[in-house]
Amino acid sequence: MLAIFVLLTGLSVSYSVKKRAETALFDRLQGLVYGILGATEIEGDNPVLVVNDLALPDQRLNQETSGLFAELIGNGGAKVWESKSVSSMVPKVAYSPIGEWVFERVDQDGSSDVHRMQFATVWELESGEEVPFIVHVVADAQIITGQLRRFDQTLWASLLASAIGLLLLQLWILNRSLQPLHEIGQELNEIEKGTREKLDEAVPGELKPLANSINTLLVSEKNRHQQYRHLLDDLAHSLKTPLSVLKNVSNTGNKSTADNQVIDEQTGQMQATIEHYLQRAAMRAPQYLSKPVSPLPVINKLCDSLTKIYHEPSPEFNIDVDESFKVRLADVDLFEILGNVLDNACKYGAKHIQISVDDAGRALLIDDDGPGFPTKLGSTLLERGARADTAIEGQGLGLAASAEMLQSYGGELKLDASPRGGARVVLRFS
Repeated sequence: MLAIFVLLTGLSVSYSVKKRAETALFDRLQGLVYGILGATEIEGDNPVLVVNDLALPDQRLNQETSGLFAELIGNGGAKVWESKSVSSMVPKVAYSPIGEWVFERVDQDGSSDVHRMQFATVWELESGEEVPFIVHVVADAQIITGQLRRFDQTLWASLLASAIGLLLLQLWILNRSLQPLHEIGQELNEIEKGTREKLDEAVPGELKPLANSINTLLVSEKNRHQQYRHLLDDLAHSLKTPLSVLKNVSNTGNKSTADNQVIDEQTGQMQATIEHYLQRAAMRAPQYLSKPVSPLPVINKLCDSLTKIYHEPSPEFNIDVDESFKVRLADVDLFEILGNVLDNACKYGAKHIQISVDDAGRALLIDDDGPGFPTKLGSTLLERGARADTAIEGQGLGLAASAEMLQSYGGELKLDASPRGGARVVLRFS
């Protein structure tokens, strides 16, 4: 905007000054014509126009290299008088009606451009005879052109200096005005790194609602996470004692050895499940402003594990993910989301699996050459318990759990058809 304003101002001022200079030149040459007419007389019985050089209004007409030239053109185009000044080339007179003024710039090839003023008049003698003639004044255009060029140079130099000064002043004002936002950005980075728990609320009045809202969100999420962990701890504590009792009863009762073995297995499995989910709850810390991590190490570990599990024949993984691609997810959740998706691809017969990043750099694309997703099922495959092939072992929870987990981070899981002919799973991160 500043550049446009300076440009329009410069062009406007330059145009106005140019027009004013042309108007001033017109007035000056017109006055010169009147002065030449005042210094002109008719003498002799055979009327002849005579100009008194000493009475001329501008003495530059008597200087050879003054850049100003004048002449009188009589009837029939004969030159009646010319000034002592010299012009390299004088344009031909353009004949015009009596009493008409002609003012124009004449561009001449091979010579300097000129401005000329021309006035056609007629004098009537006492005898009634009329003497028509033309006053023709020529001025070198380089004089006014040079003046305008110097003015333009001064104008643009001053405007440029003013623009630079104003720009520096604006940058200083913007920097001072946005300094509180820069400080908030630094504090958010410290929160991500774990060196700060909340934002400093000593900010300008306009930013106080923002800082208060972010701090309230951080405290609320921290408290909610702690309550969640406490509930799980309480649940585990309340279940541990009944499970221990059941296990002891199975060992002391009159049940058969087979029954006791079943009870031991089931209670042991329940205890293992409780311990597993307690461990997961303890590992999950709030990730709302977490440091972004690269999913590449997780992808490599999962691909190595799946190659060993599905080894007849082993699927081929093509990983096209750069380390610069990062997401804001906890490792344990990233393992579960990618593990469910990649395990599904291997389970349903994919032999070639491509893992890449989309063009926008916001999503992981997982393509395979398996049977793909049935079109008739559509998004219902993301519902809990929904399965495309019931002949293969499973509960239909993997994709649904991954979609819900990714959605809790502000992301999205989408199912699509792969250009490879199989299925495509799009994991879009926030």
